Amino acid sequence: MDIEKGGNEGKTPEISTRHLDVNGKEKKRNSSYKQEDHKMILKSVLKMIPMCVVFSVLSLISATGSTFYLQQYNNLNTDSVIAIQFYSLVQDSSKFVIPFIYGCCLPKNEKVKIGVGIVCGVASCICAWQLEVYRLKEVSHLVDQGVDDAYTSISFLWLVPQFCLLGCMEGLIDEGLLKFYYSQTKEEQHLPYVKEYIALVMGIGKLLNIFLILVFKGWFQDTVNRSRLDKYYLVLVILSSANFITYCFIARLFYKVQELTNVDQDFKNDELPEENQLELDEADQEQGESVGNSPDLVKVVKFS
Repeated sequence: MDIEKGGNEGKTPEISTRHLDVNGKEKKRNSSYKQEDHKMILKSVLKMIPMCVVFSVLSLISATGSTFYLQQYNNLNTDSVIAIQFYSLVQDSSKFVIPFIYGCCLPKNEKVKIGVGIVCGVASCICAWQLEVYRLKEVSHLVDQGVDDAYTSISFLWLVPQFCLLGCMEGLIDEGLLKFYYSQTKEEQHLPYVKEYIALVMGIGKLLNIFLILVFKGWFQDTVNRSRLDKYYLVLVILSSANFITYCFIARLFYKVQELTNVDQDFKNDELPEENQLELDEADQEQGESVGNSPDLVKVVKFS
């Protein structure tokens, strides 16, 4: 009995040592994965900064559309009480339809798609600028006739092109922004932050709108007729045009073609290094289960 007990006691330290060795390897492996994951996150964030600047300017244009575009409506010839809702319908309709039209007419290249969206934003600012220049001329003629703050004879339908182009910009850019995020962050744990990322970019654009108003506060008066929205729109035209040139530069220099053109394809699972794979196989033999299912390990998911 003593011999058998002594034999059992001799085996116990061997089993315990083996489990401690496996647990130590697992902790070391998980720590290595976490360090690599943190480096990946930092690298992805830094790589997205140039494109975030581009999308922030587009968000600025979108914020202007929901504020100053509607201010132009106040002093136009509006016979219909539903005209203001009509603009929202035009913008939302073009935003919904343009992705389908683009998909049928142009190749599925995300770089080109985002570029077309930026061009639509530039065109929208140009339309708003030219309309405001013409509207202020009409207001000046009315002032010369002794009529102040009167409605001009310009039809409210002249606002339709800029709202339509604004909707096209948003329709192309929103999807492009989402796919750009997916192309730069492939890991599963990054997915919960997609809404926060988009909200952050859009929020920066709204802050830019407020910043420009403070910088050019001399252009804004009590009424839209006394304000110089034409100058503000001209600034947006210049800024959005420079933004398009910047996009062409950084899209070609910083981002590979496959990163934005092949986002619709499934992402392939990254293969583990050979050394880590051998450790996993050894742990499987020791414990009889796959430690690759550990929740601490980084996994790659597929996007379709």
